[in-house]
Amino acid sequence: MSGLPCDRSRRLVSPRRELNMKHIVVCFGDTHCGSTVGLCPPEGIPLDDGGMYMPNRGQEWLWNNWEEAWAKVKSAMRKNRKAKLHLVINGDLTDGDHHRTTQIATGHEGIHVHCAIETLRVPLALKPDSIHILRGTPAHVGRAGGMEEGIAKALKSQGWKVVEDPDTGNSSSYQRLIKIGGVSFDVKHHGRMGRRAHTKGPYIRWYAQDIFFNYLMDGEDAPDLAIRSHFHQFADSGKIHKIKTRAVALPAWQLATEYVHRVAESLADVGLVWFEIHDDDDYTMRTLLFKPERPTTVEVS
Repeated sequence: MSGLPCDRSRRLVSPRRELNMKHIVVCFGDTHCGSTVGLCPPEGIPLDDGGMYMPNRGQEWLWNNWEEAWAKVKSAMRKNRKAKLHLVINGDLTDGDHHRTTQIATGHEGIHVHCAIETLRVPLALKPDSIHILRGTPAHVGRAGGMEEGIAKALKSQGWKVVEDPDTGNSSSYQRLIKIGGVSFDVKHHGRMGRRAHTKGPYIRWYAQDIFFNYLMDGEDAPDLAIRSHFHQFADSGKIHKIKTRAVALPAWQLATEYVHRVAESLADVGLVWFEIHDDDDYTMRTLLFKPERPTTVEVS
């Protein structure tokens, strides 16, 4: 399996004068570690009774792109060494033992957690200045996001700069409002998205307006960016005239599962999104997407 990176950033941003970057905010999620079609380190993961689970061909493709994506982030950081790096990890870090699936390396969920922590060592090598962890779907990360809260606490105990929820004191959140530089983020795992090719674009723009007006009706300042995940599809409302809030649905790091093969026509979007926040507190959005291949055509003469 192979795939070429698709960097759509030039089509998503307008030309701007050169400004120094103050912050780089990288948003990603849906790594589904422990899944046989999710992220897995190339050396494999040890099983509970001995032996190893080794990544398959599709997982090797995912991992190569995972490392390439973070190399791109590192390159962006080198352009301005004073910029601070922030990670926003938007849920479903693990796959979990769910829905009687056969597509997990093991039913031992502690090994899924171990796989996730090993996978995060790639972005952690860039020494982020803050880490924000959101809770995903209970079927994947346990009731009340137990596995992700455990991962967040483990990273914090190791000295990583995991930011606690200011309201609960927990190390992860269901929803988090973050202000970095002058740019405000509203982040949570679950959102809404049009499920058909012709509704995907209009729906994300409608969703951005819905978020914006709900804040206004509550008498609150709307966020600049609403970050969502869960659907494994990238979507961007863009900067809508007179609407402050831009909604961005993140790509994923999992290939098609049995369920996806059954219900979906579109391929998963694989990749991540980052935001470069400049001296004027405006931002530039960058996307890095990798395209999985469809099944090989069977030719019959």
